[in-house]
Amino acid sequence: MVRERPILIAVLACLLTCAVSRGLAQSGGKVTDMSEVESGYIEVTGGQLFYEKTGRGEPIVLIHDGLIHHEVWNHQIESWADRYTLIRYDRRGYGKSPAPTEEFSNGDDLLAVFDTLGIDSAMLVGMSAGGGLAIDFALEHQNRVTRLILVGAVVSGMPYTDHFLSRGGRLTAGIYSDPDSLLNYLIDSDPYEIYQENTEARAEARALLERYPNNLDAAFSQLARPPRRSAVAALGEIDVPTQVIVGEYDIPDVHAHAGAISTGIPGAERIVLKNSGHLVPLEQPAAFNEAVMTFLSGTEFFHVLRQSGVPEAVALFHEKRERTPDAVLFSEARLNQLGYQYLLSGNTESALQLFKINVETYPGSANVYDSYAEALLKSGDTSGAIVNYEKSLELNPKNANATAVLERLRGKQ
Repeated sequence: MVRERPILIAVLACLLTCAVSRGLAQSGGKVTDMSEVESGYIEVTGGQLFYEKTGRGEPIVLIHDGLIHHEVWNHQIESWADRYTLIRYDRRGYGKSPAPTEEFSNGDDLLAVFDTLGIDSAMLVGMSAGGGLAIDFALEHQNRVTRLILVGAVVSGMPYTDHFLSRGGRLTAGIYSDPDSLLNYLIDSDPYEIYQENTEARAEARALLERYPNNLDAAFSQLARPPRRSAVAALGEIDVPTQVIVGEYDIPDVHAHAGAISTGIPGAERIVLKNSGHLVPLEQPAAFNEAVMTFLSGTEFFHVLRQSGVPEAVALFHEKRERTPDAVLFSEARLNQLGYQYLLSGNTESALQLFKINVETYPGSANVYDSYAEALLKSGDTSGAIVNYEKSLELNPKNANATAVLERLRGKQ
């Protein structure tokens, strides 16, 4: 029987927007090495949550989306376990966690993960629905959250368009009423969930869903109580370093939510990863992992930059690079953008300092030399500008701007 439209809307929204009370963990063993995995169940009001814990170092709690269970983070577990303690769990009804039989709170469940596993505070990496949960949790328990990485996230209180709910008219009630048709649609036909060229990711996602078809029965999400307040109007209260990541081919509503989140949370970084749809950590794991690790390495740098200014941040950069010469504290594009903000506001000296450390970090980029040269020229250092424009042109002979500026400057000599 085809579901009524109100129910269909609620469940469709959950595919991208749905998400853990105090209890005792039934541990499968204690982690003594990053290669070992502790697993078990956390008792919560009216149910259980399956969890895994591995690695060593500062804790990261990984919160999956509204489609694939905890294994969506497999590539991150492989890459991050030597630096961080990683905790991932299945929200109610997903993966190995039983479906709820009574009303429950996603936020209370996540709090149970923290309390049961003895996590005082942690970074939250939340994807889609899990990102929305991470935001809600941070607003309610900000002392428990050290950083936020939000991937294709949505924010409570921001409405969805009909295009989002029906995937532009592609996802009908008929498809949704049949689990096999729904799986095939999401993996093979949907233009937003997985970018069409990512065939390996499609195969991986299919295998994960075929092992746990319960993930597709999102009707149980109707038992989830909404967050205690709308998050979209309260984003300015979040005072932790935040990164917002979205795939370039994700659905328009998710891009809109990403913009609202990054605008609302002070100092948030927003990046778009190419050749990816909604399931970024699974589709482009190398690019995603690099973006996250760069962000985590640079959180102190940007905090000092915001609180104390450019000279102090640059001093911290040199201190960290002295200890770890290949340390990367920022993306090339982010620092270049900041440099131009200072340059356009008339603070040429601060711009010069930022462009210079961008050159030190990315010496193989023609763009950073071009930007540094522009700032040097504005400061009156013509000879320094020529040197850096020449370096930019050496790295990219097609740099028309460098060619034109050099011709003009040499003509004046």
